[in-house]
Amino acid sequence: MSGDATTPDEAQASQALDFDADVIIVGAGPVGLTLANLLGSHGVRTLVLERHADTVGEPRAVSLDDESLRTLQASGLVSEVIRSMVLAYGVQYFSWRGKPFASIQPTRQEYGYPKRNAFRQQLLEATLRDGVKRFAKVRLCFNTELRDFTQDAQAVICRASGPQGVEFSLRGRWLVGCDGGRSRVRDLCGIALEGDTFAQRWLIVDMQQRTTALRHTQTFCDPARPAIRLPGPHATLRYEFMLRPHEDDAFALDETRFRGWMAARCPQDRDLPVVRKVVYTFHARVADRWRDGRVLLAGDAAHLTPPFAGQGLNSGLRDAANLAWKLAAVTRWGAPDTLLATYEMERRPHAAALIRMALRIGHFMQPASRMQAALSQGLLRAVCLIPAARDYLLQLRFKPKPQLNKGYFVPPAGSRARSELLPQPMMDLPDRSLQRLDELLGPGFAVIGFDSDVLRQQAWQWVPAGVPSRVVALIRADQDFVGAHRSDADVTLARDGSGALEAVLDRLQVHALVVRPDRYWSRAMRYDGQPDGEVAGWHWPDASAPARTGTAGPVSA
Repeated sequence: MSGDATTPDEAQASQALDFDADVIIVGAGPVGLTLANLLGSHGVRTLVLERHADTVGEPRAVSLDDESLRTLQASGLVSEVIRSMVLAYGVQYFSWRGKPFASIQPTRQEYGYPKRNAFRQQLLEATLRDGVKRFAKVRLCFNTELRDFTQDAQAVICRASGPQGVEFSLRGRWLVGCDGGRSRVRDLCGIALEGDTFAQRWLIVDMQQRTTALRHTQTFCDPARPAIRLPGPHATLRYEFMLRPHEDDAFALDETRFRGWMAARCPQDRDLPVVRKVVYTFHARVADRWRDGRVLLAGDAAHLTPPFAGQGLNSGLRDAANLAWKLAAVTRWGAPDTLLATYEMERRPHAAALIRMALRIGHFMQPASRMQAALSQGLLRAVCLIPAARDYLLQLRFKPKPQLNKGYFVPPAGSRARSELLPQPMMDLPDRSLQRLDELLGPGFAVIGFDSDVLRQQAWQWVPAGVPSRVVALIRADQDFVGAHRSDADVTLARDGSGALEAVLDRLQVHALVVRPDRYWSRAMRYDGQPDGEVAGWHWPDASAPARTGTAGPVSA
């Protein structure tokens, strides 16, 4: 650094030079900042590099689902995020004649939050950015761009440029590329994207000062001009219009033209102030590998999702939830590096399934002709006459379930069960207060199971040594606390009045589950005789450990 005075950006770069990071994150978008907040909550020394001067100041992604809000709950920021959201919106579908023909209005909240929620990305990123300030072991460096890196068996050494182009080197045990679809990290690793980039282009127009009160998305399945109208928080509004191959950007971005398209959908929207207008091409692509030595990819750097299901950012936040605790485990809890082999193993199938779902929805939303529109929309009307099929659609049961086919879990003996994301009901406590399940489980591992002497005496042996852990003892939904064991310093007694947790245990035919920090179960236990698997001395796995040896590892269910 040179000059008589040190600027704030230069001081920031100087601090980065002096920081011995466990994890360096490239990219301060929602995925990178969520990962930084989760790592900070685990006490992991984290450095975030962002080439821009600040977080985004304009709208981009607009929808968060229940799983993402649960991840933000784990970060400690969900209450603040929710204050700037429209919760629990649905989708109305309009036919090529402009008549409503279907509606998706999910009411289930099995993970503790509504299924579909509208947000403003610039507000979310600002909340996540400010949330990082809670953690002394997390540092955020804006105006800092990754140039290159090398790695060896112990660390990644990054060459970065800071303010005024000053170059310097940084060292971290792990590097995570959260730097978007045009990822510099991915390119430096020589990792290719597999899949398709579609010629189909869409115009996005973000507006403000909306005057109509309707809170639900409207999807116009019109072959003449497929369109989506998305109301958002603070009287904001987004339109998306499909463009034809011969319509160039200048054609689409002409305000007189697209305001006419809006007036055809909702006349009150014609004259609203425009905040942003952009033409985009959608992608359905997945990186051919998500790890290169000590470098990992997350979010759009690892997978690009068509927008029709609103799952692009949500998939990235699932990456952050999966990756955060594993990085904490290998940097702070004594786990071997091989644990990180389960990251792509667990996340890739679900991300790919969501891409396939988005493509199916997009095909339905973009009929090629009036005849195709009439046929597909008539079929949907007929299906909705069947109660079970209608519920399947209305409650979004067609969305791929958050479950693991293989990864860091051990199925019960004799079972091929898949690990799944646990429900998050409100829990009754003996003092008659209520708490969401995750608040009882805490930030680390947890054991949750039917209350018994076995649970209270042995549960601590069912998690890896040296890991933050808690024990939650359940009584059944039809029981009261009368005559039950008491909560104590080591065990929290609770009742799930919904019966959702005991339904999971009963379906698996087990009495307790070891729950990972991302709320998937990793081990299922039985109290009859010995609990399922080896009880004592359960340690971190070797990546080559065979299935069902009593040590959870990257095993196939």
